[in-house]
Amino acid sequence: MTAEPITRYETAGGARIYRIPLQVFSGMVAYAHLVIVDDYVALIDTGSGIGVCDEQLDAGVTAISTTWGERAGWGDLHALDRRVLTAHEERLTITARALNAYLAAAGVAAERRATLMQMHGGSKGRFRSVAIETVLDDGDLLDGIFRIYHTPGHCPGQVCLQIDDVLLCADHVLPRTSLFLSPESITPSTGLGHYLDALAKIAGVPGVRLALGGHEEPITDFYACVSRIIELQHQRHQRVRAACSMPRTIAELTAALYPLVRGYDELLALQKTGAYVEYLDLRGELKVDNLAQIDADDTVAPRYRIAGEEKELV
Repeated sequence: MTAEPITRYETAGGARIYRIPLQVFSGMVAYAHLVIVDDYVALIDTGSGIGVCDEQLDAGVTAISTTWGERAGWGDLHALDRRVLTAHEERLTITARALNAYLAAAGVAAERRATLMQMHGGSKGRFRSVAIETVLDDGDLLDGIFRIYHTPGHCPGQVCLQIDDVLLCADHVLPRTSLFLSPESITPSTGLGHYLDALAKIAGVPGVRLALGGHEEPITDFYACVSRIIELQHQRHQRVRAACSMPRTIAELTAALYPLVRGYDELLALQKTGAYVEYLDLRGELKVDNLAQIDADDTVAPRYRIAGEEKELV
């Protein structure tokens, strides 16, 4: 992977933002942002700590010829992500249980489910719980510099930070990538409903000239980019709705919508499909077609179809 240069940006108020590329996982580049306002320094995101990531972060900060103090790292985050860090081992156990139950309800066969669960847990043990000093709430003005916007959907505690006319938008708004979404039955405060609400909210933030995400290139057409993402999400959940013209489990829907996915991508596709089904079902656009079967056997996976079409099949 070719090394990217560190890039520098300046806000309308004179804050300097240095974008440091990091190889956070194999084949995946993310960005840490070092913000300097006079003698104030803040590091936004710290990478994965895997492979060469820490070395790249240290080299990047050294190249910028500055250091950071105790505030850098895991000091500040939204309250809904606090337990991800302070009780990481607990979260792994509870989330794994919820995911296994979800896959069973999705109609994934037991043998395949066991394989997918092994994939899910493969890298989770690399991280450990850490202490948290401060939590952020929506609307806070952190250190008199960063305006906080809570934008859940991709993860419960996702936040965007505004500095003058620049928005650090993390994984909430990206120019090319369609974000992974998980059903709320697995992780509360995720899912399509929260994501769309948070997109509409961030679209209402005034004066964003430049947005810097956690991945991909800087966004110079921020509001148009958000509109494109919202339209794409509506197209995708309508595609799922159309696939429910015949009764299907979530596993069957995933196979129909993503026929080529394999391995870990299959696990992601199953969850993303479920997020769309959940969104449509909660809004009355789908109904469970095989209630009689489920009533007789609680191991039977629900089959969803468009609400109001045909009589219930048993």
